[in-house]
Amino acid sequence: MKNLKDKIAVVTGAGSGIGRALALELAACGCKLAICDWNDATLEETRKAVSDKGAPVVATPFDVSNLEDMRNFAAEVNEVFGAVDIVVNNAGITLLRQSLEKTPYSDFEKVWKVNIWGVLYGVKEFLPSLKSRPEAALVNVASIFSTAAHPYQSPYTASKFAVRGLSEALRPELAGSNVTVTVVMPGGIKTNIINNIAATDEAARQKLAQEFDRMTPTSPETAAKCIVAGIRYKKARVLIGKDARIMDLIVRIFPHKYEKVIKKLFGI
Repeated sequence: MKNLKDKIAVVTGAGSGIGRALALELAACGCKLAICDWNDATLEETRKAVSDKGAPVVATPFDVSNLEDMRNFAAEVNEVFGAVDIVVNNAGITLLRQSLEKTPYSDFEKVWKVNIWGVLYGVKEFLPSLKSRPEAALVNVASIFSTAAHPYQSPYTASKFAVRGLSEALRPELAGSNVTVTVVMPGGIKTNIINNIAATDEAARQKLAQEFDRMTPTSPETAAKCIVAGIRYKKARVLIGKDARIMDLIVRIFPHKYEKVIKKLFGI
């Protein structure tokens, strides 16, 4: 999909971070946008920024873990624009570090509802529209921790493994069709994912945010350009950041020992 001008692009989690940067990058490429986020205020900021670039935009605030809301969003987008060429399932959340043993089932459910069910809803509700186009792109944002498991982040890690598995299982099902399936695996990106954690232990959240900031050299804008390049060149996988590329290589070379590298890297 070399020419993105006038393509209809959907981006979830567009209120900040990668989602906002991607919406702006796609707008700069000439796309028309349909964006969503759970946060009304930040979504409105993105809508205005996209509109200021001259791109037509539909912005709908809702939680991607709600199937009915996702279904209504897909219907709204199809009604306004007629069809969809690009869907990027980007919305995701995480938790503070805690052992699997001490993680309540409710925390698992919270993360999984957004990170995997939200992606699944985005895939299934928009896939018929994507398949109706001459060429289309379905992009699911996972994480480098969909390849290398991160201890004390089991809900997030497991959900991102599921996103990668879903994407890679769907790809051969759509082989020979007009739809390209891309799974994105970012390393550390300077986003608000830690600041958005609903945590009662504010000191722990701030400490994790500080550690995250020190280890996240890649900007959302760089990540957005990498994703757009993946869309243009119909890539199956997009690794973002030097840290992601290094970790991916370590896992490939030392599949049974990479955990030691992660523990040392994160001081666990």
